[in-house]
Amino acid sequence: MKYIITEQQYQKLNKSSEAISKAIVKHMNQYISYGERKVTNKPRNYGNLREDWCVDGKEVITAIYYFDDGRFNTGTMLVSKELVEALSNALSIRKLYVLHTILEWYDEVMVPKFEQIVGESGLSIDDIDTSNKDHECIPEPEKPEGITDEEMIDFIYKNTAYTREEIIDKIESGEETLEDLYLHIVDIQNRKKILGF
Repeated sequence: MKYIITEQQYQKLNKSSEAISKAIVKHMNQYISYGERKVTNKPRNYGNLREDWCVDGKEVITAIYYFDDGRFNTGTMLVSKELVEALSNALSIRKLYVLHTILEWYDEVMVPKFEQIVGESGLSIDDIDTSNKDHECIPEPEKPEGITDEEMIDFIYKNTAYTREEIIDKIESGEETLEDLYLHIVDIQNRKKILGF
């Protein structure tokens, strides 16, 4: 069966979807204003950039910007399933529409701000999905005051498959700094404690 709509009906539909998109964007701007952005730089994220948003003690948005040979390749984003469902139910619209609108909003509003923070350009979000499990925010890894280089190497050695020689080679080659490598492993351990993997 073929459906034919008039220009007036089309304009009405278009305006209603525009109003819904504006409502989602307004909600997201307000929602994210209560959030805290955690940025993980390239040396601590396998050569990629990452940002996590925590709102009310829960990690609700994660965006990862993947690089290939130092050049930006693609961006992916995970949004709390609970947030998407709440918007979908409140506005009586499909979850895919909510996700698409959030992706457009994030790409236009939040990505440029992130580019300024990390000193990059040309970043974008290409894919979006929901995360099925809300979890508490992962704390920012911190280097304990007074920790020695040997203690950091020891911690990395005990919590990775690297040998001591490999750790020292990585640092001496300039591939990573000891502090970045240490904080990266601390971050992984924090994630394991909270997520269980």
